[in-house]
Amino acid sequence: MKNALGRDALIFLKTLCDTQNLVNAANQLGLSPATASRLLGKLREAFGDELFTRSSGGLAPTWRMAELLPQVRTVLDDYERLLEVSAFDPKTLERVFHIGCVDHGVVFLAPAVARVASAAAGVMIEMSEITNDWPVQLRTGELDAVISPMESVPSGFHYLKLRERSCSSRLVCRPGHPLLARAAQNGGVTLEEALSCGFVEITWRPTNYFRLAKSREAEAFAARRVIVKTPYFMGAAKIVSESDLLLPLSNLLADWCIEQGFLADLPVIGHPPFFNDFEPKLIWHDRSHLDPAMQWLRGMILSAVRDEEKKEAEERTGG
Repeated sequence: MKNALGRDALIFLKTLCDTQNLVNAANQLGLSPATASRLLGKLREAFGDELFTRSSGGLAPTWRMAELLPQVRTVLDDYERLLEVSAFDPKTLERVFHIGCVDHGVVFLAPAVARVASAAAGVMIEMSEITNDWPVQLRTGELDAVISPMESVPSGFHYLKLRERSCSSRLVCRPGHPLLARAAQNGGVTLEEALSCGFVEITWRPTNYFRLAKSREAEAFAARRVIVKTPYFMGAAKIVSESDLLLPLSNLLADWCIEQGFLADLPVIGHPPFFNDFEPKLIWHDRSHLDPAMQWLRGMILSAVRDEEKKEAEERTGG
């Protein structure tokens, strides 16, 4: 029984998950079909589960097998690391890093991209939309990390705060918007004046965090007249830059858009942020916690973001 749980047996399980075909898995590992069948029987007995069931596409992993697979991969990865003798060198790294986030996440990745490209020419960063399945995707390796303002991170996951201070939001409009002259005279506009305009609303995929954010909107702000809904932060900013519509945007993205000259700040007198402050995080799973490449990438992202934050602080204080 114990022999069935050796490294070769785990490699067999992983290969069978990858191929979903007993004969193909046996051929890849140099086993006879009969040997592979006996090994699968021992593994089923060891785990007390069928592990695979027959389907039209071959062998489909059971729920138990799907749960075991990340652990199997972790054990095999740990074993391989035991045999590694060469030091990590980003110059020789050939890898695609998969980061889950909404398009707002580019604010945190952008400062690090030039550094990553300079230090590791063989690296590519691929961003994809974050969904409610992000914990599963991190466990299985489909994602290497996610950027999200999740308030709580599940057990088995790690995170770094991407900003020392929480991020807030404010209202923006296009330069030359009719309300800007009134704001210049009065130090801002009233909430009623702002609500007289149409709004763009960012409605990314209905993740748990999105539902939480919607539930925390200021009550008066919920009465706004929404003209356009889009899942894209940058698309929303573009629409606002070419219309008289308004948009609540995080300070981080608003600052960049205003610096580029295609958006302007529209202060609202006596009104708190339209959305609660949030704390952006870089989140990853135990499976990649000790991965030298991931440790390097996390360090590159965090150091670049911290440098940007320091620069912003110096500009605010005139230092």
